[in-house]
Formats: sequence, structure tokens, C-alpha cells
Amino acid sequence: MKDAVDKYIQYLKLEREEPTGNYLQRLIQHHLSIVPYETFSKFHYFQQYGQAIPPFEVFVQNMIDKNWGGTCFTLNINFAKLLEKLGFSCSLVRVNPGHIAIMVLVGERKFYVDVGYGSPIIKPVELETKPQHVLHGFGEEIIFTRKTDTCFEIDRRSFGKTFVKKTIEWTPLSEHELIQDIKESYYDHPSNKTMRRVTAVHFNGSECYYLRDLSLKIINYRNIREIQMRDYDKWKQTIQAIYQIDEDTLEQTIVFLQKRDVYLF
Repeated sequence: MKDAVDKYIQYLKLEREEPTGNYLQRLIQHHLSIVPYETFSKFHYFQQYGQAIPPFEVFVQNMIDKNWGGTCFTLNINFAKLLEKLGFSCSLVRVNPGHIAIMVLVGERKFYVDVGYGSPIIKPVELETKPQHVLHGFGEEIIFTRKTDTCFEIDRRSFGKTFVKKTIEWTPLSEHELIQDIKESYYDHPSNKTMRRVTAVHFNGSECYYLRDLSLKIINYRNIREIQMRDYDKWKQTIQAIYQIDEDTLEQTIVFLQKRDVYLF
């Protein structure tokens, strides 16, 4: 795994350092700007591994070779493995419904870390220090509110309007304890929307690119522009330009969805 760890760090354009809060923040920032949240690889991994997270080495190599990232389980579980190899103390935490994040200890301080939400949570959040934390970025406001000592609400708002709320169970868990959650994330049924649509999020400088099926939103700190892609060629060219996803992966995605009666074109 050591070789894969070094490759991962180099891909993030960083070097090995002591496990400090500052280093953790830079790891998060680089990860969000380089590794996309996307479902293309989720469909591939489901066909290859079933209801399981890809091995760390496979995840890293596909990230380098194909510019793949993943959804929350793949991204946060593998990022936690990286952090542990870099000397951080990590656990996973359940975020209901259908999400996980990371609890990271730096000395005596405990941080919430999340590189798998397609959201600009660009720094570790020390949840327990005050009743509410608010982050801003790309027209999004992320509000963390304490409900109890082991329960926090995370409210994501776009230009002032809530579009999703989840509950953080602030209790450390192992990957083994989340096996059922992982399996449910791959539930191959129309009720699991993640397995029936294309989603990709990439943060690039002052802009966020948010893809949902045939719609691409380009979000900055002032406004949102939207591009509708009605034909395959435009869709393919746009995705390759922004996310650098290869054509074979895009074609496999189309076939995967068609087998589930979802037709983008």
C-alpha cells in the first residue's frame, strides 16, 4: 500500500508531512479541487466488485489513469485510509440518510471531514466547539447545528434555500460496522436515485461544475449558468473537457443506465 499512498499524495500535488491541522486542511482543499465526485466509476465498480468499495490500490490507480473519484463511500473511505497512513487517527461516521464522513483526531481536537459530498466543505470542522458552524462557497451555505453531544444536523442551502438536510451521528465507526450502509448505497433499484442517474461535481478555482444527467450547472460566487446537452456528442465532449472522463467510461455509463430503463438520449 505504501506505493499507492505515495502516488495518492503526489496526485494531490502534496508531499508527506507531520499530521497537523494545517496539513489536514490542505489535503482536503487539494482533494476537492482535483478528485471529482462522480457516479461513472460507481457504476463500473458495482459491476466489478458488487456491493463493495474498490480496494485502495485500485481506487488510486483509476484516479490517476482515468480521473475517477467516486461517491461518498468510495471517496471518504479511501481518503480516511490515506489519512491513517499519513499518521492521522481516523474513524468513519454515519450521516443519515445514505452518507458517511470522517472523524479525524489531531491531538485532542476532533474534526468532521468530508471530501465525498460534492460540497465545498473545504476545511475540517471542529463540531463540538460551538452550537453552530457555517461554511460558504459557490453560492452554497453549509450549516452544522448541534442537536445533542452525538448528533449534528448538516443543512445545505443554495443561494439561501435548503436543498438537502442530513443528520451526523457523531460516533466513531469502523468500515466493517458500515458494511450494510455500503451495500445499501449500491442497491440496484429505481428507489436508489444514485444508481439511476449521472452526477459529477468538480471544483475548479472560482467555479463549480455540477452535472446531473444532461444538465451542467456552472456555479460561481455570484450566479449560476446552465448548459443543456441534448445530443450525445455534445454531452461527451463537454464531460471530457471538464471532468476528463474517457469515452469508454461514458459509453459504459450509457449502457449501464439503459439496462435499467434510463435513457439519456
